[in-house]
Amino acid sequence: MKKKLVLLYLVACALVNAQDLDAYNKLYNKTYLETASKDFKKALYIADSLYKISGTPTLQAKSLMLSANLCRDAKDFNRALSYAEKAETIIENTDNLNWQARISLFLAGQYRGVELYSQSKKYAQKTLKTAKMIKDTLIAHKIQGLILQEMAYYEMDQKKYKKSNQYIQQSQLHFNVIKEKDFFTTDNEQMLGSNYYNLKNINASLYHYKKALNLVKDFPENETTSYIYIGLANVYLEKKNLSKAKQYLDLAKKVSEKTENLEQKKEIYTTEKQYYLQTENIEKLKVTDQRKDTLEKKIESKTRQFIDESYTKLDKKIIKTEKKSIQKNYLIFITGLLLILILTLYIRSKIQQRKNIEKFKQILRKSNIKNSTDSPIASEKIDISVHQAGNNEAVVLMSSETEGKLLAKLNKFEKTNLFNNKNISLPFLAGRFETNTKYLSYVINTHKEKDFNNYINELRINYIIEKLKNDPQYRNFKLASLADEVGFSSHSKFSKIFKKVTSLSPSLFIKYLQEEIQEKED
Repeated sequence: MKKKLVLLYLVACALVNAQDLDAYNKLYNKTYLETASKDFKKALYIADSLYKISGTPTLQAKSLMLSANLCRDAKDFNRALSYAEKAETIIENTDNLNWQARISLFLAGQYRGVELYSQSKKYAQKTLKTAKMIKDTLIAHKIQGLILQEMAYYEMDQKKYKKSNQYIQQSQLHFNVIKEKDFFTTDNEQMLGSNYYNLKNINASLYHYKKALNLVKDFPENETTSYIYIGLANVYLEKKNLSKAKQYLDLAKKVSEKTENLEQKKEIYTTEKQYYLQTENIEKLKVTDQRKDTLEKKIESKTRQFIDESYTKLDKKIIKTEKKSIQKNYLIFITGLLLILILTLYIRSKIQQRKNIEKFKQILRKSNIKNSTDSPIASEKIDISVHQAGNNEAVVLMSSETEGKLLAKLNKFEKTNLFNNKNISLPFLAGRFETNTKYLSYVINTHKEKDFNNYINELRINYIIEKLKNDPQYRNFKLASLADEVGFSSHSKFSKIFKKVTSLSPSLFIKYLQEEIQEKED
């Protein structure tokens, strides 16, 4: 292996030293399109070697971008960004507008991939600005087509598939006039196939996937090829053509096994799950579930429990029964019992889902009602003279006028965002209101009908609900960011309080909210 790598390094040196750009480009393209799909480490070694012996800034930047693309496909975002930013620094000192635009375009896509949308937008605008200055019309068309394609990917991430299709059509107008038309059209057709699949237009999806498949045959197998196979497998699953679905699923797996594209592998597992569900192969469904769960942990770097404990126990019972070779009638009984239990669990999950959706709608209705009042927590005009002191010494010493003033200050406080302050406390707020904690605690307990902590927590949760409803950016934030926004010390505490107030987890609430917004847009 080492001898082969040394030989590759010497070949690369010879190419660059001889300034044979055609040979350089051939090796560059072969590394990305062919070598990477078979041996990722070898491809990365070639890319690094090309950089080390490149004699011009343009070739250095181009070699770095080869490494960046390889790392991006392997979901190594940090290394991909590092390579691309280094390439950007080099190319900025040249007048090569083509590669300046291509690198900023890559960075736009990379930042989108890690959900840093402001940075992504900045680089997208930079790409468009640079593309307009490119004098070579064919290169300008290519760059503009690519940035429009990137914008289409962004809309796909936001589940705005119709808008994504519009960008794809615009990008195709640019690709139609360039030499590499078929290469870029393949990606566009694959994207259209995916969008129409998500829009439930299965026939249109099949049409575009077939067009992509016909185009991709002229190129070495790569990740686009695998995505086309995955898409076709999904389409045929929808059409209940299981043999065709299996055919394309196997082709996708064959291509994917040679790459480090983890996101693609996850999509294959998702499609494979649907196949085993339709074929009712519970054993293989379980294996695929476990592989997909492990892969998601690797990609997202956090623990997720995928298989329900009770389901696992039932599955173990089946395995144990098979090993002991119990009589046929007993196996039928156990299988029937399992099916009944699965059906029961399915019905219960559907009932729970309906309950959750109703809770979600209640939250929205409650939120809309609150928006029509003067404060986040509705406060009716209360005749404070009717409240009885009971054994509360603070009430005996507090006049009705003081009580009314404190209630008015609370209502004014609710219109601010001060409750999101991490250091908010009863003594702190009492100090701002120029009163003591007993008075303030009494007014909150009496008029808000909750203690101080629950009062503040409900204000915070209502605030974040409004942000999620009205600001799309918030729906893309991590839970930790949302928790920090409203003053919670951790995302786990935020999730606990959110569920306490709304009866839904924040993740489930955001999911329902996105689905409702998507339905309105469609």
